[in-house]
Parts: sequence; C-alpha cells; structure tokens
Amino acid sequence: MVGQTCSICQGEASKRCGGCHMVSYCGKEHQKQDWIRHKLLCKPFKVSEDKILGRHLVATRDIKAGEVVLRESPLLQGPSQVTGPVCLSCLQAISQHNSEPCDKCGWPLCRKPSCRQSKQHLPECRWTVEKKKSPVKISHFVSPHPSYECITTLRMCYARDNNPTLWEKLKSLQSHVEERRETQKYKEDTRSIAQFLRRFYKLEDEFSDDEIMDIWGVIQVNGHEVPVSHPSHVAVYDLSSMLEHSCHPNCSKSFTNTGSIVIRAVDRIPEGGHLSICYTDSLWGTGNRQYHLLDTKFFSCKCPRCVDPTELGTYFSALICEKSDCRGPVLPENLCSMTSDSAWTCARCSHSLSDQQVEDLLHQAGNELATLASQEVQASFRFLERWNSRFHRNHYYLTEVGVALAQRLGQEGVQTLSDQHLQAKIDLCRHLLELLATIAPGECRLLGLLNFELHAALAELGRRSILRGAPDIQQTLLESRSCLERTIYFLEQEPDVLPEGKVLAQARVNKKELDRTLQSVHSMTSGIPAM
Repeated sequence: MVGQTCSICQGEASKRCGGCHMVSYCGKEHQKQDWIRHKLLCKPFKVSEDKILGRHLVATRDIKAGEVVLRESPLLQGPSQVTGPVCLSCLQAISQHNSEPCDKCGWPLCRKPSCRQSKQHLPECRWTVEKKKSPVKISHFVSPHPSYECITTLRMCYARDNNPTLWEKLKSLQSHVEERRETQKYKEDTRSIAQFLRRFYKLEDEFSDDEIMDIWGVIQVNGHEVPVSHPSHVAVYDLSSMLEHSCHPNCSKSFTNTGSIVIRAVDRIPEGGHLSICYTDSLWGTGNRQYHLLDTKFFSCKCPRCVDPTELGTYFSALICEKSDCRGPVLPENLCSMTSDSAWTCARCSHSLSDQQVEDLLHQAGNELATLASQEVQASFRFLERWNSRFHRNHYYLTEVGVALAQRLGQEGVQTLSDQHLQAKIDLCRHLLELLATIAPGECRLLGLLNFELHAALAELGRRSILRGAPDIQQTLLESRSCLERTIYFLEQEPDVLPEGKVLAQARVNKKELDRTLQSVHSMTSGIPAM
C-alpha cells in the first residue's frame, strides 16, 4: 500500500478498512482506536460529483449481492401531499373518535402519550402559536384534506431559521423548479401551498412564493413514499437522495418500523460501480416509465433496459404479430421517443402497425383491465386467454394480471384449490419469478411474496402426492424449501408492521416445519427411523 498513511499517527499504513476501503492504518490497535469515530462514516461507497449526474454514490470496493450498503434515518418526514387527517407525530391516520387537539395549537394528534410529547410536531405547532395566534380546528375528517398538503413543506421552511444544519443538507438537494415553473401543477401548488402557507402562517415577509416552491420542489424530487404508516407518508434522506436512477437498478430499498431507509445490493456491484435504485414502477412498460420520470423527476432514462426495445430480451412491451402464420414479436425501433408516425414492426415478417393502432389496442385492453380488480378468478383467466393472442406472454398487462392471479389463487387456503388451479398457480409463479429476475431484480418485496406463494403451492402439491401414494415427492418438497429460503433472503429487511414482514416471519416457521416433513419423507424412503 505504497503512499498510504495511518489515519491516527500518519505513519506508514499496512492495513486498510475492510468496510469502505477509504482509510488506512499502521496496525489493528490504531484501527480499533479510530473505530468510534470512523464507524459513523464507514460506508462501502463514496460521494462523487460530475456535471451530468450531479452528486452520486460510487462503490469503493466490491459489494456482494444481498449486502446492506446503507441505513439512515430521514432528514425530514411528514404527511403526503394528498392525504386525509393524520397524527402529526406518528403520521398514522386519525378520526374524530381516536384523536384529540394539541393543547397548544389545536392540530389533532392521536392519544398516545409519546405522540403528544414528540418533537416531530414542533414546527407547525410553534408557528401556529407564534404566527397564527389562534388554534387550528379540524372538524371534517375527510380524505384528501387540504389542510395537510402543505405540512411537510412547512417543516422544511421551519428548518431555515431553527435548524441550520438540517436546512443546509436539504437545500443541497435538487428541486428542478425551473423545469416545473410553466406546468399547470406548479401553478396550482403555488396557490394551495406557497400562498396558503404565507397567508395562514403570516410568512409574507419571511418567504416569497418562489422560495417556498423551491422548497416544495426539493420534497417532490427527493421524497420517498414510506409505507410503514397508514396512509404512507413522505420522507427525505441524505445519502439515499444521491442514489442514481435506473429502471434496472443494482440496489433495492426497504424501510424499518421507524421509517429509516435500508439500501441493499441486489446484484454484485464492482469497485467503481455506481449505486442505483428505481425511481418509478419497474413493472410498467418503457413508455409509461419514461413519461412518469419526465413528469415527476424531469429527466429521461437511458439505462440498458430503456434503450433496448426488447427490454433485456423479455419483450415486456411487445405485441404479437396478428398474422396467424407468424406470431413474431412486434416493437418499434425506439420505445423512449415515440411519435405519432412511429411504426411497430414484426421482427419476423416485417408486418407493421401504426402507433395509433397500437394505442387503440392498449386502450381497449387497459379499459378491460381496469374492471378486473373486483372480479373473480375466472375473469382474470379469461383476460389472459383473450389477450395472449395479441400481446407477448411477458407483456406488462399480462404480467400485472398474472401477479394478481398468482396471489389470489388459494387466497382462502391452497388446500381449497382444484388440481387444475393449483398447477396454474405453480406455473404462473415459476414464469413470473423467471421474468422478474431479468426485468426487475430490485423488486425484492414482490420476489419474496411470489416465492412464498410458490412454496405454499408446492407444499400442497406434495401433501396431495403423499395422500395419493406418489412414489417420489422429495424433489417437490425440496423445491418448496428452496422457495422459502429465497423468500427469507428477499424479505429479510422488511419490518414486521408490513405484510411482507409478516410473510417473512411465517416463512421462517414454515421452513422449520418443512424440514421436519422432509426428514420424515427421507426416513420412509430409506427405511431409517425419524429422529
């Protein structure tokens, strides 16, 4: 390690921190001595900056798949812009029956003593008392409630004069205000947020409309939806805000019960690699993802998935050629920059469709899909059968229905399924897991849930096989056990307040029970008594 010096004594260094590879030491004693300070900074990445990407995170060493690379508490959190009344301490939904007005400001809080003493509620409480002079009165507990849409913006405004350290961190984040300024939503939010805050809290001399909208932009661009409260709330983080976007990311995100974010590598990231998450829904087609990113984040994605019309060979947005003797995949040359005269061409026979013809077809299928939510299982099977003739098997519409169907089948218990539906559930789960491993490796929650659904179906298949005296069921049960291991792997960072956390706990129980079953099956087939 020529040229490296010890972080403590500045002498020649012979060891480097194995966590971040960013600091060096002359020996173990100085490494231990420095750990109290360094553990707060030790990350397997560094912050880099360039003109195109701005600030971003770069791996300082090889990062293993599954490794947690970052945990951090939010810099700022508050209600989502569109929400019903929530407790402004814990951010859980409230009603007139389970809440009471704050003694100081009148904003309703839930009745937990910890919430009534929490500092989370301090900004709007103090400004209501100091600037508004009269208590807030929430008399209608409806959703959405307009009084709550500006609370998170208010909390960032409050930080300017009351928490300079927090303010500097938040202000260093991008707001993209200039790109938003001419949009209709910007004008509406100027009235409902900026002008409301200035009038309601008498901030006319302290903040201009433009200053508040810049603050609003920081929250809009950098906010994460945090699902651990009901309804979900929004939070802004420090280092996590520097993660790049990719529709095929190398990291996934989870949250703790308290709202801290957990970033985990979903694939090996080599030293020098950029860390990324997906800012949009990776189960949308390329056109929808691009529109959402441009509308909300003000950039177009050029990741390997987006620039490839086949979406990494999955044909996730592809149609099927309408010629009965062809059935080839139909796609445009570029899904990222579609125009009204773009043509969709079959890769086999070159038969083409206009963009309008494709739009009409998607609109028809989309309308039908919208009516499926409240319908029964057979309606979903009919949708898949009908549109399999026009869409590629992996098309995002068919995938959306397949994911819902895989979870809906056996919702009342897999033992209630017919043999036909049980096999359909198994086939669906296997297909979806193979597809998602390619198209959406960062969808750890969904990958975990589908593995659990496949485990349950395979375990039931094994049970039926035992009752029917089938000679070889061990392979089926071993596959079921592997599904449980993958469930635990994908969901191990999920908190117990979420359904995925409850599935994780059940998967651990089921794995122990399945191990006992496998031991019994092995004993029966080998003639060795079970322990």
